[in-house]
Formats: sequence, structure tokens, C-alpha cells
Amino acid sequence: MPGPLRSLVFVHTALRNELNDLANLAHAVARRENDIEVLKERFAWATYALHYHAAGEDAALFPAVEAKHPGVAMTFDDDHQTDDALVEEMKQLLEADNAQDKLDEIARLADQLADRASLHMDKEERLLVPFVEEHFSMEEQGAILGGMMQAFPPEFMLKGVPWIFSHLDESLRISYATALKGAMPDEPFAMHMSNVEKQLGPNEWAPIAAAIA
Repeated sequence: MPGPLRSLVFVHTALRNELNDLANLAHAVARRENDIEVLKERFAWATYALHYHAAGEDAALFPAVEAKHPGVAMTFDDDHQTDDALVEEMKQLLEADNAQDKLDEIARLADQLADRASLHMDKEERLLVPFVEEHFSMEEQGAILGGMMQAFPPEFMLKGVPWIFSHLDESLRISYATALKGAMPDEPFAMHMSNVEKQLGPNEWAPIAAAIA
């Protein structure tokens, strides 16, 4: 039965879209169809979101799995380290004085980051999430999700929650809002939903509001 940890799928959807958009933008910049400063700004947000998503898993999900089933989470943690290395390499090229001469290499790295991160998230959804749903109670899954959220700084949550919703279709938005309602205290949940409403506008917000009323 799907549990609270299924919320990872919603975050993964947003991250996949964001990293694919980053790669497409990197290629546009390499073709001189966009500006490198726009790419730097998009890179900063995409990798910021990727970093804190991984940090939440490292802080709460992987330790919980390792505590009950040693060795299961190790391969997923290794993937995070590979992503970090790609991000650092791309960051150094973007910040270099000769960055304009490295645009094709930057685009190649952006493709590689999007592909590797997507493969990692696919693996989590195919193997880790079902494993947790089978071996952890609903309460334990809720505690893991809460622990992951506690690893996020407030400024990330304020921007990150509306950002995730912006990448989801209507049915996924409703499912994600319902999952968050079950994992968050009432006051922060209401605050985040208010920010989501501002991000989406009244028409796109209406079905979510009806579902969580």
C-alpha cells in the first residue's frame, strides 16, 4: 500500500523537469541563443534543490533504512556523491574566467547530471520506496518524511514547495498536497499552501483547495 514516503515521487518529478530544463538551457547558451548569466542563475537553483533533496535523504531516509536493514541504502548514498562531483565540476567551469570557451563542455555535464540524477531517482522509486513501504509502518514512514523536511532550511521550503507544485499536473498536485497535510502540523501546512496558491493562481489552485478542505 502506498505510504507517506511516496511523496518522494512528486519531488523527483520536479527535479527531473528542472534538470532537463537546465540541460536544454545549457545547450541553448552553447548555441549562443541565450546568456550564460541566465544559465548560472538556473544552475544555482537546480543544484540547490538537488542538494537539499539529497541532504534530506541522507539525514533521515538512509539512516532509518540502514538501522533496520544494514547495507540496503549504501548504493543510493553512493549515487549522491557522484552527483555532487558533477555539480562541482560544472560549477567550476561556469565560474571560470574562460567560461564562454567551455560552453559545450558545460552542456555535456548538464546532460550527464540530468541523466545520472534521473537514473538514481528511478532506482529509488523502483527499489527503495517499495522496500520502505513493505518494511516500515505508516507511522515510521511519516517520521522519516518529517525528518527529511527538518533537514531543509526554511528558505528552501518557502520556495521549494511551490516550485514542486509548479512541475506537477493536477492529479499529482492533489496527491502531494494530501501527503503534505498528513505529514505537517496545521500551521506550517497552511503557510505553504498559501504560497502554493500564490504560485499557481486561483484557477489551478481551486482543485487542490477542494481536495484538502
